[in-house]
Amino acid sequence: MNKLTRELQRLYFLRDPQCPSQTPDDDGLVGETATALNMIGADGKVRAMVMNFERAADWDQLASVYEAVQSELNLPAPAVSVSGGKGYGLWFSLAEAVPLAQAQAFLEALQLTYLAELPLIDLDLRPKTATPVMELPPALQVGTGRWSAFIDPTLGSMFVDEPWLDMSPNMDKQADILANLDSIKADDFKKVLVTLRIPAAPEAGPAQQATSQQAMPARNDAAGDPQSFLLAVMNDPAQKMRLRIAAAKALMPYFHPKIGG
Repeated sequence: MNKLTRELQRLYFLRDPQCPSQTPDDDGLVGETATALNMIGADGKVRAMVMNFERAADWDQLASVYEAVQSELNLPAPAVSVSGGKGYGLWFSLAEAVPLAQAQAFLEALQLTYLAELPLIDLDLRPKTATPVMELPPALQVGTGRWSAFIDPTLGSMFVDEPWLDMSPNMDKQADILANLDSIKADDFKKVLVTLRIPAAPEAGPAQQATSQQAMPARNDAAGDPQSFLLAVMNDPAQKMRLRIAAAKALMPYFHPKIGG
């Protein structure tokens, strides 16, 4: 197993033998043929989360989230990638897999807290139920002939006009970038859920979970799906007004869909 493959598996792969796209001994994970990472396991849990910034001009917004998750949330630094096309990615790694809905709520909370002014169309949060697969950097992009790659965040401003590499990156150096990163420990993730006002997933059995959910106030079901989370933020007087307004804007498509699709 090569060095880069080992680092990618350490950070982002589910420890799930039922995921055929995550073969433990596969050295062909990176290169000119892009490799798709199935981010959702058979049990509905994930350990890799990605914020995709769709525009090169949004580097400053990415940098603000990158700094905030470390300085304000006390989390390890996420990996930063250039897409080989138009934008960038922030890659979060979890030491232990969490339910998909909880991961989505975490990303939604980061968006509302640090990116409230960024149009939703310019941000793609993964994984999603409908799109559980994410392409792993580094890889040659067929559409552009350029490369996606992980980058040193201190050099990110160099890619504002061109978020790609023209040539194949050095794979050992890609591995070195990832080797300096840590996964978010389970206890730290739970603390962040509290900080971001996201309910932790219940650990009781199915019967007890059902009873607990019936007894919980409606707003505490926010981790169930993004719409519930946004509603909880919008209706929470303890949240900052700008976040409540941003949540209201994000909810508009749910309640006022465009006519004719």
